Amino acid sequence: MNRMFLSWLKEMIRPAAICFAALLVTVSEPTLAAPQDEFCAGFEEGFRSIKGNMAILPICPIAPITPIGSTPFREGIKAGIAAATRR
Repeated sequence: MNRMFLSWLKEMIRPAAICFAALLVTVSEPTLAAPQDEFCAGFEEGFRSIKGNMAILPICPIAPITPIGSTPFREGIKAGIAAATRR
């Protein structure tokens, strides 16, 4: 009986795991782009605060992992200011 139960359990877990993985990808997909968009908006604001509104904006870098207590926008501002002072 123990083997039958384990066999049944394996058959039930596989479709559930596949369904869960598909759901996880579907749900997390839109949220992956949001921090990058916020970071790029902050990057533009930080860069233009140093170089001015008429400066040519460089390509926005990939957003780093946001530290605890900060936001992607704030990290973008810091990266934009750093990029403007390097040029």
